[in-house]
Amino acid sequence: MRRLEALAARHRFRRRVVRLVRGGAGGGAAFLVLVKAKIVGSLAGKLALAALIGLGFAWPLAALGAVAVVAALAALLECEPFGLDGCDCFNPNARRARLRALIAERRAWLANPTGPVPRIRSARGPARG
Repeated sequence: MRRLEALAARHRFRRRVVRLVRGGAGGGAAFLVLVKAKIVGSLAGKLALAALIGLGFAWPLAALGAVAVVAALAALLECEPFGLDGCDCFNPNARRARLRALIAERRAWLANPTGPVPRIRSARGPARG
């Protein structure tokens, strides 16, 4: 019986070591990629994302649960479903307004082509040739 218990204990130890090595390697590699690629701005964010990736290599279901909880919290905190008045997600921005004005100007010129062709870029910027 002691022999079987020793075998089971060795198996549990090996499994823990393999998970630790797999998670550490995955998290370390993810951290190095995040440092090089500059995806996340702060060091704490890089460490948290690398820890989550390492957790995913060690215990995939735990990492999936953590991602689901973070996604649910982000969805709740981003824009309230019934209070979109304070949310600026759907308000037009200056670039979109300028683009629409340029499209309207080009359509007007195409309807009655008199004068020079409307330019997309101003005279200040470099012209494509």
